[in-house]
Amino acid sequence: MEASDRCAHSNLATLLGVSIALAAPIAHSAPASSATVYFAHNDAQYLAENQREGGAALFPRGVDDEALPLIVFLHGTNPGGDLHLWLGGGGHDLRPLARRLFTEKKLRRFILAGPSQTRAAGHGRTLWQDFDLSAFVDDVAEALDGRATIDRGSVVFVGHSGAGCNPRGGLATDFWSHGRVSPRTLIAIDPCLDAKLGAAFARRPPRVPLWVMWQSAVWPREPAAFKSALVPSDAAPREDRVEKLLSHGADAHDKILPLALERAVRTLFAVHEQHSDAS
Repeated sequence: MEASDRCAHSNLATLLGVSIALAAPIAHSAPASSATVYFAHNDAQYLAENQREGGAALFPRGVDDEALPLIVFLHGTNPGGDLHLWLGGGGHDLRPLARRLFTEKKLRRFILAGPSQTRAAGHGRTLWQDFDLSAFVDDVAEALDGRATIDRGSVVFVGHSGAGCNPRGGLATDFWSHGRVSPRTLIAIDPCLDAKLGAAFARRPPRVPLWVMWQSAVWPREPAAFKSALVPSDAAPREDRVEKLLSHGADAHDKILPLALERAVRTLFAVHEQHSDAS
């Protein structure tokens, strides 16, 4: 099933504090330069019984001859049970930002995709159990069906909030044990910063750098304990970054996500001009 955007709401769901997927979602038009495709990904495990097609992928059109980087995005806690959180559901949408970045000539265009979790999604410790990065990348490729091609050597694994709070799930899943897809970079945006999560991230292979961006206006953390556990005294140095960003207000935890994602895209997908030495 493909649509440029999809968002279904129920007044009853709003009153009950839950989200109910409707049988006939409303489709809205989007710029011809991009499209969103929806697809199943472990729906039986991650979604409530009345929901389906939890996966969403935004891709630029007209790039059939180019393999594109893929951002795999895991959302944080989802107590409302919204499908496609931060990809059009629950009042949050990163796709307008991605579409704007698609138009910049000095940036590589990319694919932005993520699964949904609505079952047992109210706490970070229960999010994204046994998430299989390789299987998700395969599902994205199948859903794209040739309309865009994934550069599997440039997969960036990104998670917000609770996606970086489960020591055995989400961003800390043992994704390398599956052996088919190893992320170019692991990016945790405003995750749990404590010793337990630092030790969990320390399990990843040395070849996968970690970039953490966080704010201190909302939700106190323990960055010193995180950093200490992240790099044990007997470990070789890694290319890790733990960076504090300025984000203000009561919703600073949400505001930091688009800021950090744009920062990551501009850093990782910059196109450097070639200069000739010929006089």
